[in-house]
Amino acid sequence: MAVSATAPAIPTGEHVHLSLPHVGLLPATVSSVESGAIVLVLTIKDPRVHRLVGGEVAVEYKSGRGIQRFGGILEVADGRPELLRVVTFGEAERIQRREWARVDTILPISVTGVDEPIGGDTTTLNISGGGVLVSDKWQMPLGTDVRIELFADVKEQPIRAMGRVVRVAGKDEKGIRIDSIAREDEERLVRLVRERERAALRMSRGR
Repeated sequence: MAVSATAPAIPTGEHVHLSLPHVGLLPATVSSVESGAIVLVLTIKDPRVHRLVGGEVAVEYKSGRGIQRFGGILEVADGRPELLRVVTFGEAERIQRREWARVDTILPISVTGVDEPIGGDTTTLNISGGGVLVSDKWQMPLGTDVRIELFADVKEQPIRAMGRVVRVAGKDEKGIRIDSIAREDEERLVRLVRERERAALRMSRGR
């Protein structure tokens, strides 16, 4: 596959996701953009990443035009383990946004800041496969990157994800977009939404 010689159209400092086989999406920041390559710093260190150096990965960037996906080969940049370079294959692939059903439900959830000490235990107001609306007693600023632990069943581990505060829905209410979630946890979340949706439909029909 031919390597691109043009600089990918992603601004320096942008928040993106590094898509890795068998790992999923990891949040990262663009350190620099070179001719035919994107240099990244991971938001959260993951020991599995460096085992995939030399393999095919992708950088996903959300813009006003949707999600742009740049495929490429993963390298360590300039011998510095904190920097990762993705040597891109060519033009970005456009990914369609997925529409999610949303259901009103109150569940315990832990929301904590990635880069700042903010958040804690609270409850959801509604949930979907792509995000949650939570009661926000801390007044989390828009753009805050957060870790999420959703407690759907006391007998199971919480559903874990990484997200970003993206919306003010009302007084002390914030919408959090899920940006990174393991496939198993995503399947559990979607299944939970469908179960709650079916339950609400049965109640509306009086049975």
